[in-house]
Amino acid sequence: MQDFDHWAELYVTWTAMGGADPREVAYYRRLAAMAEGPVADLGVGVGRLAAELGPRFGVDVSAAMLDEARERLGQGIELIRADLAGYALPERAALQYCGQNTLNHLTREAVRDALVCAFHNSLPGGRLAFEVVQPRPERQKARDGVPRLRVWDERRAVWEITRMLDKQGLEVEMIGLLETLDDHRTVDRRYFPPIRMCFLTMAEIEKWAGEAGWEVEDAHAGFAGEPLTPESSTAVWCLRRPA
Repeated sequence: MQDFDHWAELYVTWTAMGGADPREVAYYRRLAAMAEGPVADLGVGVGRLAAELGPRFGVDVSAAMLDEARERLGQGIELIRADLAGYALPERAALQYCGQNTLNHLTREAVRDALVCAFHNSLPGGRLAFEVVQPRPERQKARDGVPRLRVWDERRAVWEITRMLDKQGLEVEMIGLLETLDDHRTVDRRYFPPIRMCFLTMAEIEKWAGEAGWEVEDAHAGFAGEPLTPESSTAVWCLRRPA
């Protein structure tokens, strides 16, 4: 199991600096408005999406992330510390969503288990929506070891550094970097320890979702509804449990 506690501070900083995609928020908000029952945020992290959507439950494996989420969200949400491959909600949900490529940080076996677990925690007719990154080896090779600026302001800059762990581009490790700036010059650098990320193909998601009992309601290459192909860099899935 990966240790995300060390990344809580970086996630808080990234969120405060406006690192979210408004199209992502709008997509999950639309699904939440359609839900006839409880909504659960899987991989709630520091509460970035939950602050916008107001789910009843939030699940995360990191105690530090959940502490930050409690500070941000208050008492209006029930936070559950558990692995996404083996959690139990107090009530089955009408919508479970998993934002910001959270499933990519699980092993392939754990992703399969997470889809099964979400199915068991879903009401009949309930949905599971999530975003994952698909493998694109040439792009990942071009980014191998190269710092990528994600968000910045006058005082801080958040960078991401990825290193390929296999030639097929299916796994990388990701290092976080937080720079403190003064008059646009770097005065301090803090590195955050590597976390692994596996890229998930369309075929894998379709196979594992079907085995778990889900039906694919929608699948797109982004939150604007772009057509999804195996060559797309991002996949946004909406699965539905048969009524």
